[in-house]
Amino acid sequence: MTTKPRDPSRKTADRGTVVALVVGLLGIVLAALVPFAPVLADTTRVTWPEAGRPAESTTAFFVPYEPESLTLDAPCPVLRAAQERDQGTTVMSTHLPGRATTGLVVTVAGDQLRVLVDGREIYSEPLSGGPDCGLTVDADANGTVLRVAGDTVRFPVRHVHEVFAFTTDLAPEDTGGMQVEARTSTWFESVPTPGKIVLLALHAALVVVSLVLLGLADRRRRVSRRKRRVGLRPWPFDVGIVLVLGWWLVLGPTTPDDSFAAMTLRQGLENGDVSNYYRWANSSESPFNLFQRVLEPWALISEHPLWMRIPSVLTVLLIWVLLSRMLLPDLLASSARSRWVQLLTAVSLLAWWMPFGLGVRPEPLAALGVTATLTFLVHGVTHRRLLPLGFGALTAGLSLAVSPSAITGLAAIVVLAPRLVRLIRGTAARVLLARVALGGCLASVGPVVMFADQTWFGVRRATALHRFFGPNVAWFEEIQRYEALFSFDLQGGVTRRVAVLTTVALAVTVLALAARGSLPRLRAAAVPASCFALGLVLLVAAPSKWTHYFGALAGVGTATIVTAIVVLWTAARRRPNRQTLLVGVIGTGATILAAGLSYAGENRWFLHSQYGMPWGEQPVRPLNSPLFWLLVVAVVVLLARNRRGALVRAPAIVATSTVALSVVLMLFSFTVAPLRQSDSYSIGGQMLDTLRGGSCGLVDKIDVVSDAENGVLRLREEPAADEPAGQGQGFTRGEGYDENYAAPAEPGSGSARYLWGSLADGQISTGSFTTDDFALPDLGEQQELAVSVAGRTGDGNSLVVEFAGPDGPLGQRVLDDAYTDDDERPQYPTNRVEQDEPQDTPSWRTLHIDRSAVPDGADRLRLRAEDATTDAGGWLAFTGPRVRDLTPMTQFLDDRPGPVFVDWSILWSTPCLQHRLARVGDGLVEPPRLLLAPPGALGFSGDASFATSIGGSFAGLDELGARRDVTTRLQGSLSRPQHTTWGVLQVTDYPIATSAYDRATSQRWQWGWQGPTSVLLSEPHA
Repeated sequence: MTTKPRDPSRKTADRGTVVALVVGLLGIVLAALVPFAPVLADTTRVTWPEAGRPAESTTAFFVPYEPESLTLDAPCPVLRAAQERDQGTTVMSTHLPGRATTGLVVTVAGDQLRVLVDGREIYSEPLSGGPDCGLTVDADANGTVLRVAGDTVRFPVRHVHEVFAFTTDLAPEDTGGMQVEARTSTWFESVPTPGKIVLLALHAALVVVSLVLLGLADRRRRVSRRKRRVGLRPWPFDVGIVLVLGWWLVLGPTTPDDSFAAMTLRQGLENGDVSNYYRWANSSESPFNLFQRVLEPWALISEHPLWMRIPSVLTVLLIWVLLSRMLLPDLLASSARSRWVQLLTAVSLLAWWMPFGLGVRPEPLAALGVTATLTFLVHGVTHRRLLPLGFGALTAGLSLAVSPSAITGLAAIVVLAPRLVRLIRGTAARVLLARVALGGCLASVGPVVMFADQTWFGVRRATALHRFFGPNVAWFEEIQRYEALFSFDLQGGVTRRVAVLTTVALAVTVLALAARGSLPRLRAAAVPASCFALGLVLLVAAPSKWTHYFGALAGVGTATIVTAIVVLWTAARRRPNRQTLLVGVIGTGATILAAGLSYAGENRWFLHSQYGMPWGEQPVRPLNSPLFWLLVVAVVVLLARNRRGALVRAPAIVATSTVALSVVLMLFSFTVAPLRQSDSYSIGGQMLDTLRGGSCGLVDKIDVVSDAENGVLRLREEPAADEPAGQGQGFTRGEGYDENYAAPAEPGSGSARYLWGSLADGQISTGSFTTDDFALPDLGEQQELAVSVAGRTGDGNSLVVEFAGPDGPLGQRVLDDAYTDDDERPQYPTNRVEQDEPQDTPSWRTLHIDRSAVPDGADRLRLRAEDATTDAGGWLAFTGPRVRDLTPMTQFLDDRPGPVFVDWSILWSTPCLQHRLARVGDGLVEPPRLLLAPPGALGFSGDASFATSIGGSFAGLDELGARRDVTTRLQGSLSRPQHTTWGVLQVTDYPIATSAYDRATSQRWQWGWQGPTSVLLSEPHA
């Protein structure tokens, strides 16, 4: 009996299936091992006092605040020295002496030795009278152990929860032999061992092999490649979108987190871990740090904001290529070659990307990954090829390592799942299993990238810290994202609303058409809408509820807009049936509602990006009115030959107009902003100055203002102290102001040497007063005149400075700041008519006159005040004039060396200060000497870095130091009064030395699941 010989090609296919199965499963196994592979972890040891020096109280800003371990050795002579003092003495504390702390405190009062740990007294006994009275304290995550006079006492539930300083009340000569040794909690700073590197290399090789095997499988299946029809190429639109993006690169806004993300990137370059410089106790950004790792080589060239923006522009160009060359041709067939479709694609992509994508937040790369996943999967199922599916699995895995928002990429897998299964299942179960294994190997590159420079222990600890300090918003609070979208701040700006709401309206419309069976030739066009809708659902899993997470859907949202409009246009060409007409009417209502809600928002951008914005505090009228859009639709329908078709086409017309006007609004706004702020600061102006040869941004536009030495102007004829020093009535010298608000100085001294007020006889008093003449000195180039005022300077009252020379009067200048009242600006939105109330400002403030406003030849001046109002707040007080010095902030900063803290909200606005930033690393923080904080008046407090409750890295500053405000002024603030506040410059003072300790960092070998126990996360305060 003869047997039929086996087909060699079949044998080869079986062998290939086995190889694919082995490669795929091995790749998955290696990916699962990567988080647990061994690493060399950094450990930093801090010792105090410095070697060879006596103990000196010093700051020691630990972050996280609790050390991994702490040991104090206080020998008997040190305790005896404390005992001999006639008052209670702090031998050693991790805070300032006498301050409450959850750290460690050792005191001696009389004969009593006391030890406090975690805010509780754990030991209080008389000091031993023998020679062996020394004290040793060992504290770690297991508790605290005391060794006193040969006895050992254990306290397992007491831990040292904070170290901000090492302090003592003892004189240096009395501290001989006392030492503290502490290990900082460096949980995230590690490097892979050679073994882990080999593991990573093997996995990378298996990923390549998986792609090769999928390509070979396509060849064996003899998949024919459809020849693309040669038609209109989109290169003119390539040029156009490059030009627009180049313009946006230079003049576009910053985001709330550009500076924050840039500092996580710098942390990766300096310390090896992409960590949160400002808060979350400097915890790692793992596992979502791929974008920062991708940017690291770029940042090695320059960290200037303009340079760092370029990668985000490159990502949107790649999205454009994917949409115009692959995804839309696969979905729309020949319709994608239309010039109007390509123009619509470009405009829609700009409308989606420009509000969300510029900068170093992860959304641009997440959007690229999500778009690539959808593109490759659609291409694979359309052309029945496996290799594109492999690339889709690869990009889906990589995207998850970018940002939690990239979870939206899974929507494409779910939506296309039925077609994917039909494509990969083959003729046998083992073929399906092998192909799934290859896809799993390719997708597993995501966790491999997540854990390539981090460990299972580190990621778990970082996640725990983020949850501990928050915000970690639950899935069922997703409504917060939409509340933010409809808010009247940057989270709910006009252009963000346009992108999201217009896409939602079109997605609803096209899905309704698909459900009604109205897409016979364009059924695939509903895929982007389905992915967009499911993507919005998947966002509930993201722990943050900010609206910038919508940016991850930029590519999918663009595809949804384009395909929906093409479908509507196509459906309108035929004679629409009743169902299609109904969907068109519903879609028209949805797009009109979306347009009205979008343009009812304000043209809001982050912080200083708002400077110079038109419609910055008002809606974009008349686009905010649904009646306007309804009128547009009515005109279109009435003028149309086919009115039924026009009704179906109406949603497309409204949506196209909405997104196009959004792009025009952004281009116009950021073009005119630098022009409107030409004498002051704007983001675009900073970038243009950079192109011209360099700029320190905001710092270049700020003056530090201080009273000149001996700058108080004197009266030409000094009167007696009890004389009014002028003519008039209703004003009293030395009083007449609200005493709840302190004068600039004690009346009769300093800047209040001359002071007059009209409140002495009550609110209803009135009067007018003219001071005697003051001698006016020659003002220097960097000087000005200033007068302190309180009460009402306008709205019926007046304060005028009159100048004169040897030949008589030379002019006058009015001092009035009533325009700064909130009610001088129209309020929006409001539920009632806002009335313009008279100024009521009882606090003292300073008004100034520029040197250029002083008439030439003037050698004297006088002040003329009038109080003509009797309502509440209708009084006026003022001081005599004084000279103030103006120092450019750049010079002020250069004259004061030392580390600087710049809040993340304004770091990108001050690029020249990056080299002076206080260092955060190895579990320690360098105490800053100068601070630049954001303006609270613009809705950004900047307190997060100093609050222990949310893990602020610089919490030690407010715990130990003090901040002094330095008076500054934004240039051009008089000509642009709506933008007078830039932020705050502060000088820090510390009562003790700073960082006077020794530190040494070493490495230890450990498995990926190993690491020190966290006191913070494992043991609640008792």
